[in-house]
Amino acid sequence: MLKLAADNLMITRSIILILAIYVVILAVFFSARRKYKGGIVEKAIRYLIGTIGFFLLADIALFLVPSFGFQWGYIIHLMLKIVAMTCLAKAGLEFFAT
Repeated sequence: MLKLAADNLMITRSIILILAIYVVILAVFFSARRKYKGGIVEKAIRYLIGTIGFFLLADIALFLVPSFGFQWGYIIHLMLKIVAMTCLAKAGLEFFAT
């Protein structure tokens, strides 16, 4: 029983660390979006914010595993990561196309 409590504490600390990193990254991109208002750079930054958001959702989807099983949780995780990578590719195309 003590081992389970220690594992839960480690998972909770990891979640807090991951969320803190995502919050810092999103704060940097939101401040950059305010600085580069309008134009292609703002469009690319918006897509990058979307990418980070989808990566965050993909990490959160792994917490569905206890409820829905490993297969469904991992499928949702992979689908959200594919959407995030597509969003990142769209940002690159918007930025480098012109």
